[in-house]
Amino acid sequence: MNSAPHFLRHARIAAQRLGLFALGATAALAQPRPEDEPLPPPPPVYAEFKFDFGSGKASAGFTRVTAEENYSTEKGYGFDFLSKPVSVVRGDDGFVTTNESPFFFSVKAPEGNYRITVTLGDPQGESDTTIRTEAGHLNAASIKTAVAKLVTRTFYANVRRPEISPQPPQNAPGGSIVHMFLAGEAESRCWDEKLTIEFNGAHPCLSRLEIVRDDAVPTIFVAGDSTVGDPRRGPGGNWPTQMCQWFKPTISLCNSAEGGETSKSFITGQRMDKVLSQMKAGDFFLVQFGHNDSKPQWPQTYTEPATTFKAYLGVFLAETRRRGATLVLVTPMERRNNGDTVGPWARAMREFAAENRVPLVDQWAMSKELWTALGPKVGTAFGDQTHLSGYGGYLLSKLIIRGIKANVPALANFVADDFTDMDPAHPEPPPDYLKQSPGPGVPVRGGRGASTPPTTGSTAP
Repeated sequence: MNSAPHFLRHARIAAQRLGLFALGATAALAQPRPEDEPLPPPPPVYAEFKFDFGSGKASAGFTRVTAEENYSTEKGYGFDFLSKPVSVVRGDDGFVTTNESPFFFSVKAPEGNYRITVTLGDPQGESDTTIRTEAGHLNAASIKTAVAKLVTRTFYANVRRPEISPQPPQNAPGGSIVHMFLAGEAESRCWDEKLTIEFNGAHPCLSRLEIVRDDAVPTIFVAGDSTVGDPRRGPGGNWPTQMCQWFKPTISLCNSAEGGETSKSFITGQRMDKVLSQMKAGDFFLVQFGHNDSKPQWPQTYTEPATTFKAYLGVFLAETRRRGATLVLVTPMERRNNGDTVGPWARAMREFAAENRVPLVDQWAMSKELWTALGPKVGTAFGDQTHLSGYGGYLLSKLIIRGIKANVPALANFVADDFTDMDPAHPEPPPDYLKQSPGPGVPVRGGRGASTPPTTGSTAP
């Protein structure tokens, strides 16, 4: 008879203890711990460079640079990659040009976004200049000036290093350096200590150059594989390499795509960490995978369309949204045979985008229409069965912008006013800049601007 009251008494004590434990746990969770607090951002690093070229008198506040000044780490600026410019004097002013296009000018600069302003032209002749930055990003094609006319153009470029900041955004996956496994990547221009600008064209004439760091500008980050990454050689490249020319000078682009990557390895190899360490509210993240995800012979990185592929897309979405940036999914382009080799992954992207209200550019559908339109000339868009030629990259760059205008209004606001749409059923002919010298190869490890010399003619991917 006494057992019931005894049981109830112990039950009440247990309940009270449980309640106190719950309250204590809630209180503990409610009080922020130092390790849960986001680390303060590193202090901003201001950087500004102003150069006046030729043998004349330098403008006030500018550094005079003659054609003989080669880049060195100690000096922090100069002509690079075996360039052979020539100084020209026009009265009290001057410029540099070359008979052996292109020439390269580099500046030692911390990573970040840079606003670049160039003054081009020849006071006594015409000029024609094409400008690329870093790993071949085409910022402007064939800027022409008449006799005695100078023109000023502004654009943005992104500089980065493989090391990941020790102060990443809160809850970034972690990692100290980007994992590189392809030969030559560590020596590519996108990872070195410099901002490199290429001046190409029929008669490039550079008079002044101003470079100012500006990390407030929005950034377009790009993730993908070898069908997206910047080229090791050549004036063309994939769609991110060539589409910089289609944007207003109010946004920067960082192409983090690399050969061999999948939606899984991009995350596990610290490439995602690197993007997250720079991403901020108002940025955009264009993600294209499928070609290597579809390889079951790579079991470490293979993803299945309906399950693991969508799961990794979910990681891209969550990490992008929590930073106030916009994820844009880009379906993979189809291979040269125009079959359905990456179709399952493209369809999985469509489904994921619809389920999660993510803007999508359906490159897969547009590429199939494009390859059909090219017919027997489809080989001109490819370097092999999968990888594009410079011409193929040009065509897809226009189609990507077409898709952005149709489906990503926030990013479409940055598209240049003079951009002209291209119907995939009616591909344009290749632009003249694809005929230019491919520029330098990969810099020699440990060298100071050393490289293979420029050659001419190739439009290899």
